[in-house]
Amino acid sequence: MKRLMVFLLLLAATIPFLFSAEEAPLQPGSIIESGIASWYTSDKSESLTANGETFDPSSLSAAHKSLKFGTIVRVTNKNNGKSVDVRINDRGPYVDGRIIDLSPASAKQIDMFDSGIAPVDLTLIFEPEVPESKYNRAGDTGWYQIQVGAFSSLLTAYAQYDRLLNAGLKPYAEQLADSKAVRLTIRWIPAYQLDKTMKALSALGFSEKNVLKKSEANPYR
Repeated sequence: MKRLMVFLLLLAATIPFLFSAEEAPLQPGSIIESGIASWYTSDKSESLTANGETFDPSSLSAAHKSLKFGTIVRVTNKNNGKSVDVRINDRGPYVDGRIIDLSPASAKQIDMFDSGIAPVDLTLIFEPEVPESKYNRAGDTGWYQIQVGAFSSLLTAYAQYDRLLNAGLKPYAEQLADSKAVRLTIRWIPAYQLDKTMKALSALGFSEKNVLKKSEANPYR
C-alpha cells in the first residue's frame, strides 16, 4: 500500500524520473568489441556522414552501428598489430559480420586498404558526454526513452509500473491531458544499455514491435 501511495504521488506531481542502479559505463582502455573491419568511401563530393558532417576520406574517422558520435576508438589490426585512433561520426557497416567501417586514410594506417577487410580489436579511448551530432534524431543524443504503453486502469498502470521498477528499469508515469489514461515510459537509457533494456522488456512481455523508441534529452547536460 505504501508503494502504491508513492506511485500516486509521483503521478500527480509528474516528477520526471526514478533512477535505479546502473551498470558502470565502459572505461577507457578496455577492449569493447572484436570482429571484422572494412573501409568505405563516397562517390559524391560533399556527402554527409550520419552526424551531419561532410565525409572526408583523408580524416581518421569511422562508422559504427551504435557508438556515440564523437567517440574515439583504437582499431588494432590483429594480422599485423598496427593501430589507428579513429573518431566515430557515421553509422555502419551494413554487412553482416562487420563491426566498423574505416575511412580510406584510417584503413591505410593499419595496412588493410588493399585487403579491404581485417580482424580487429576496438579499444575505447574517449567517449563524449554529449554526442557530437548536428541532429536530434532517435539515438543521436546518446539517450533513449521507450514508451511501453498507455493504460486506462490506474491499478493496471501501477501493476506494470511495479513490474518495471522491480526489473531494475526506470519507469516514468504521466496522466495524459486529454484522457484518464496513464502512459508508462522507460526514461534516460544510455545508448550502451539500449539492447539490455530491450531484452529486459521482452522478458516482461513487452514486444519490441509494440514499443516506441524516441530520442531523449541528455539528463546531465
